[in-house]
Amino acid sequence: MWLRQLKAVVGNAVKVTLGDPFCLVLHLTGLALMCLLAAIPGFTFGEHTKLLRDQCLSLIFMLGSLVVVFGFIRVLTDDIRRGAGAILGSRPIAGFCIVAGKWLGVFGTVLIVHGSFLAAYLWTSEIAGDGQFLNTGSLLNYLAVIVIAIVLVAIQHYLLGGAYVFRANICLAILVVAAFGVRVAIYGPSQFDWPGVQSGVMLAFGLIAFSAFLLPVAILLDSAMVLSMGIVLFFFGLMSNFLVAQLSLTKMLTTTLQAILPNWQIYWVVDRISEGKNVPIGYFISTGVQAILLLVVALIAGTIVYDRMEMKSA
Repeated sequence: MWLRQLKAVVGNAVKVTLGDPFCLVLHLTGLALMCLLAAIPGFTFGEHTKLLRDQCLSLIFMLGSLVVVFGFIRVLTDDIRRGAGAILGSRPIAGFCIVAGKWLGVFGTVLIVHGSFLAAYLWTSEIAGDGQFLNTGSLLNYLAVIVIAIVLVAIQHYLLGGAYVFRANICLAILVVAAFGVRVAIYGPSQFDWPGVQSGVMLAFGLIAFSAFLLPVAILLDSAMVLSMGIVLFFFGLMSNFLVAQLSLTKMLTTTLQAILPNWQIYWVVDRISEGKNVPIGYFISTGVQAILLLVVALIAGTIVYDRMEMKSA
């Protein structure tokens, strides 16, 4: 019974988030900016791949965080303020199913966009792989895939109607990943910056942690405050490691604060990859477990807050 309820909430949250025009804008912006970063000339003296990796993965994390923020605003904050939460609460649906289902729906959207961005980055690493000359054919194919996805969905929408934005996001992700897979099959894997995938996986863990910190805020506050707190949270997570180090605390207390406070540096492994080192599997496991534990705490706290809000409204 509760699985059916959870599935319904997740499905609705995915449709709302992927159907938001701003999500499509972020999706297209990310794909276009990564292409632009690959095409920008620079005197990097053999380190063009490292520079492109740093820039693209930073962009991916930033845009992924924005998808989380605006996804929560659409499916949690706005719903609660419009009274949709009370309607759901009046039905035999547990508060945990509502909160967890909406998080799963938002993060499902994040994973779709994140996967599309990661495939796009690997593709741009081939486009700019030479360091002196762009792979013009690959660049044109990259741009053509984006245009074809938008045009196909536009034609389908004109003929049959339906949710254009939702289908455009799905079609973009599918075509970018599929076209990238075709290029790998044709030209071989050696043309692409596969070590960047390790950082992409770590950044997905970072987005789980980011969403965990923001979840209770999205339930409690209004849209403007959620957006503001999301921006503050993002930048605080970039600086928290440095700020804690300045406090001159004991090693145990420093480690504890770095684990509890938002800290995106632990998910940033690009520097290690650039040194030619692989990320140990144990580090993937430990950071993944930490992100999941943060999420579990956030879901419990969010459910408690949500249930109390529903009791007060009743």
